[in-house]
Amino acid sequence: MTSEGLTRRSFIKAASLTGAAAALGTQYGGKLQKTDKAWAADASAAGQRKTYVSTCRGCIQACPCRVYVENGIVVKIEGHPYAPTSLGAFCMKGMNQINNCYSPRRVLYPLKRSGPRGAEEMAWERISWDEAIDLAATKIAESIEKYGTYSFFTSVGGGGSYAMRQAITMSHSLGSPTVFEPGCAQCYLPRYSVALFMYGGADQSIADAAAQEPFKGIAKRWYEKMGVWDQIDDENKKGYADEIDTKMLVLWGAQPSVSQTAQSGRGMAELRDAGCKTVVVDPNMSPDAVKADVWLRVRPGADGALALSWWNYIIEHELFDREFTKQWTNLPFIVNEDTKLPYRATDIWPDYVQSTPADTPAYVCFDAKTGALVPFEYQDESVDPEIFWSGTIDELGVAARSAGQIYKEAAAVWTLEQTEKVTWVPADVNEKAILLYTAPLKEGKCGGICHGVSSDMEQIAHQLPVGLCGLDAIMGYVNKPGCTLTQNAPAKTDDAGKALRPTTIFQYRNVDIVHDCGVGYIVGNSPEENAARLEAFAPDPDGFPTPHSAELLYVTNQLRLDRLGMKNHKGLYHWEHSHIPSVLEAIKTGEPYKPRVWFDMSGNKLAMLGNAKSWYDVFPEIDFCICQHPMITSFQAEVADLIFPIEEWLEVTSHDGRDITTEGEIKDPSPDTTDTGQLNFKFGMFPILHLGETVSNFVAPKKVTGKVAELLNAKLEAGEDIVLGAVGQATNKTYQDNPTVAVDGFLTTSKGASYLHEIDRSKFNLRFPLPPGIMFGEESDERIQQSFAERFGAPDMEALHANPEQYQTPVAGEGGGKLQADGTHRWWSSPDDFWTYEQHEKVAVDGLKAGFGTESRKFEVYAQMLVQLAKTGFPCCYPRAQVDVDPSIGQGEYEGTYAPICQHIEPAESPLEGTEGYDAEYPLTLTSGRVYYTHHGTQRQAPYMREIWPAPDLRMNSKTAEKYGLAHMDWVKVTSRRGSTHARVYVTDGMHENVVWMERFWNPECFDSSQETKSGGWQECNVNILTKNTAPFNECYGSYTNRGFCVKVEKAEKPARVWVEPEEFQPLMYTNKNQYVDAHPFEETMSDPAASWTPVVTFDEAHTFTNETFKN
Repeated sequence: MTSEGLTRRSFIKAASLTGAAAALGTQYGGKLQKTDKAWAADASAAGQRKTYVSTCRGCIQACPCRVYVENGIVVKIEGHPYAPTSLGAFCMKGMNQINNCYSPRRVLYPLKRSGPRGAEEMAWERISWDEAIDLAATKIAESIEKYGTYSFFTSVGGGGSYAMRQAITMSHSLGSPTVFEPGCAQCYLPRYSVALFMYGGADQSIADAAAQEPFKGIAKRWYEKMGVWDQIDDENKKGYADEIDTKMLVLWGAQPSVSQTAQSGRGMAELRDAGCKTVVVDPNMSPDAVKADVWLRVRPGADGALALSWWNYIIEHELFDREFTKQWTNLPFIVNEDTKLPYRATDIWPDYVQSTPADTPAYVCFDAKTGALVPFEYQDESVDPEIFWSGTIDELGVAARSAGQIYKEAAAVWTLEQTEKVTWVPADVNEKAILLYTAPLKEGKCGGICHGVSSDMEQIAHQLPVGLCGLDAIMGYVNKPGCTLTQNAPAKTDDAGKALRPTTIFQYRNVDIVHDCGVGYIVGNSPEENAARLEAFAPDPDGFPTPHSAELLYVTNQLRLDRLGMKNHKGLYHWEHSHIPSVLEAIKTGEPYKPRVWFDMSGNKLAMLGNAKSWYDVFPEIDFCICQHPMITSFQAEVADLIFPIEEWLEVTSHDGRDITTEGEIKDPSPDTTDTGQLNFKFGMFPILHLGETVSNFVAPKKVTGKVAELLNAKLEAGEDIVLGAVGQATNKTYQDNPTVAVDGFLTTSKGASYLHEIDRSKFNLRFPLPPGIMFGEESDERIQQSFAERFGAPDMEALHANPEQYQTPVAGEGGGKLQADGTHRWWSSPDDFWTYEQHEKVAVDGLKAGFGTESRKFEVYAQMLVQLAKTGFPCCYPRAQVDVDPSIGQGEYEGTYAPICQHIEPAESPLEGTEGYDAEYPLTLTSGRVYYTHHGTQRQAPYMREIWPAPDLRMNSKTAEKYGLAHMDWVKVTSRRGSTHARVYVTDGMHENVVWMERFWNPECFDSSQETKSGGWQECNVNILTKNTAPFNECYGSYTNRGFCVKVEKAEKPARVWVEPEEFQPLMYTNKNQYVDAHPFEETMSDPAASWTPVVTFDEAHTFTNETFKN
């Protein structure tokens, strides 16, 4: 295929930066091996262009791309035309990569602060990797020796380095329960987790690439429309789906066209072009809202009310799929009004013996055939369950309702007219949207809801996804062509090909706490099966917490129980994260223990952690701060004492260690590792350059962990005691009963958020690191790269790098991909294994239909597992249970628990007069959203991007601007109850008169060496100065309020040190020398192409830890 035929239609034309830097270099010998041969030598001698196929990771999605290299220089990156969703598109987040790699702000070597903390007098000293490891390990070990293992903590998140697993496993390895990520409770976990709690399947997110089904078939249609289908090689043609099944989508709080422009954004553009109808629910007139058939401009924070109005209308007008709801959801189940849990049959009839297996309980429903309450066994066709019922259980003498009736009554108040008063969405427009959403069912088709990040940042972080998943369920939009709740994977089967009863595990993806450490209940297995699994964890002969030992199970369970904020906000267990405001309170007060030494693994925490000022104020309480990141951001400038250099994505192999055993062996590479790609097409990514002494994001955590373990184990062997826990702190006690009152008048954390459990030291002998260690064997990076080379038929990475076209694209121009056993090449995996449907209808090994991965095997629209979670931490805290939530947790009918249905909760700061949270001084509601230009807190140092977006916008209605005497592009001061910052007014009548919009920002120019005075750049234009990280939180996930709080505005001047004119950004250009060390990678590469691949980092014997160190 010629490149011209496809690339001329790129959604955004890829950038070409002559001399922007990068590329090849020395022979690859693994990240821990010495190398000396220059990969680029042949290319530079011949002056030829090489084309590499890789995958952009400029955001959380993955867009296949072509990287063009000339004489050791990356001269261009553009989207790959075979990509089945992005279709050759490539957005600015990806284009920023060339500048990112050679930015004068790159951290190329380990850096130690050589002066006081703070950006004002920031100075760094380059040190060796060995020195850096020793310094980090010594500080961690000293703190653990003095204060106990709970004094150490890790964090991750904010973009720039996807090290989620490393943060989790490093804290665990050193006996600490404290780890957090700003994007956990605030961005994706609630939606991701709620879907698993409700049916054990993928969630409704489109921006996080969970919802794949909508993009089926768009590629072939586009290729044919453009007249280039025949240019695709015959083998790769087989990978594309033929038809588009999605006829209708609701984008609820999702902005794919700006959040993930090239992938989801491009996909949505093609879907709309193909006739797909869309409803967009968004306070902001995003590009998706502009193109929508119906746009619902909802008031920020009022989405719960809007969702309940859909429930009310759909039930009242009987627009739902009645048969699916009766047979495949738990809405007919009769609920105990006291416990909020569905009755089991034996609760009413103790002698009842069910005929279904032990892993599939019998519940209770009202049978329309007999007119009575009856036991309701799974797939019992003799019963006709009523969805909506209320009455008395004669056997118990108590009133009760079905789960469906509970939902119906909760939604009944939300008529279209009442909803308009609260949400500001006109009743007629809302009705039009509901009818558009329900229309496909009448035609035997499917629609679906794509739920975005907005509600994760509000108090309704779990209630809204419960409501929206539930809507798709009662419509029957599940596991069918064209809907969002479709699994893209066949049902699991036994050796005979029969479907297994679905099960669900609640843990952070492949951080396998359940199987490796024993902790956690496998939902879908019977109690007996779960107990039998624990019996395999036998005592270690020496009492050490070795892999699959009783000691490890005990210690791991203990760490879960003692995690900060987990008494109240147990939904965070799913991703092994702590409650961030509870961590902040613990640092400030020392209750229940004081985190002191911090290892942060990515991002600008002052741009990502709400509220920035509250975190800045506790920095003096941090004894030592270790960071790893490709750039120095505000966070590193203000508080980091030591920084490890991390690779940008053009330097990375598509693997983050998740499929490495404790011993360092590669498991079967998963689609998320060497197969990185889109839909069923897998392109992967590998290092096209290597600069300075940068490493993969798992190297520093692993090395430091190994050294800390060495130091601590020496103390233990010498007879000294190391406390697993917090030295001197009382146990079996609730902490944070009286949280600090913050500057905004709200509590800094929820009442009684944490509980410190007793640790029985007779149950284990301590040794570090705790398995599964840091999860990586010593040479795992080398092995991954070898595996990656072999997938294309190359003998090793050196050969692949030298001849990319020969191995990656050997067929008809772009044709190629993974080498198959029959000698063909293809980019795709089997469409038949990806586009699969009706998994729940398959007959399972027990003779029943497989169902869903819940206790009931039904889609639990009434999210009963959330009620269990609130009480004991089930299924995450097993076998040892967490204590019950504080009675103050929960709202309305669900005080003291987590609501299992959708709710409207009026924000604590409300613009509605007469509400408790109204304050006339702050009349405007502020919301935020994504932008085209950057991802999370990254890339603000990219100069070409900053020419386009030099400062954050405060979007406001023209009437609002007129009221405050503001004009387009005026500077404005924005103030919340927590602080003030600045932005430029962007006048647009796409905003409601009482709503303003502002996205995250920080200003790296504020600590540029050219400035006369310096600051950290996090106060001048940072919406995170305004955000509300105080109570009340979402009860389940502890999410705080990044959107939907109240502000005031006034005209202001441009802040000092902030740049807005294009020429001002020249110091950020790749043509400048590095600001921190004596290095200039771009200039060096221009004079010698081999300089684009610097020698790979090596370690001496003292810093090379055997597999035994991590295996224990």
